[in-house]
Amino acid sequence: MTVVEDGRLPPRRVRGQSTVEYAVVVVAFLALLMALGMVWHAGRRGALTHRAVEASSHLLGGSDALGSARDISLF
Repeated sequence: MTVVEDGRLPPRRVRGQSTVEYAVVVVAFLALLMALGMVWHAGRRGALTHRAVEASSHLLGGSDALGSARDISLF
């Protein structure tokens, strides 16, 4: 426990603050690890590549002049 300058203990509400801060940091860290794991899993399945290809503006372009113009304007 932390002791203040005159040798007394701090109030109870101050002593519990570090425990709450630790819990918040641990939960945030675990959420970050879970999110990275989900991104890793999606990358291994090829879902990220599939989404990138779907979002590509080059899919809108066709073989005609209008499709090529649309592709150039969106790029």
